[in-house]
Amino acid sequence: MQLTSEKDALITQIADHICRHGWRLPALIALEAGRPLTFVMGQLLWVAQPALSLLIPSQMVRQTAHLLEDPATVKQLIARLDAHGS
Repeated sequence: MQLTSEKDALITQIADHICRHGWRLPALIALEAGRPLTFVMGQLLWVAQPALSLLIPSQMVRQTAHLLEDPATVKQLIARLDAHGS
């Protein structure tokens, strides 16, 4: 289990990465529309981790999978992405 400050840093890092690559709106749509399925998305990241680790550091994939499995942190990520748009 990550500490709250580590979760906040991870959420900020993920939000910055998404916004830097211009994926803010698609990510918001996916997170909002798929909010009931975020746990499943986290599980899919675990399955896709070997392939994704060729493009993204595997630690980032693992942390993102953990994040998606927790509805409270998904809500925080959505709020952080909304704040980036303002």
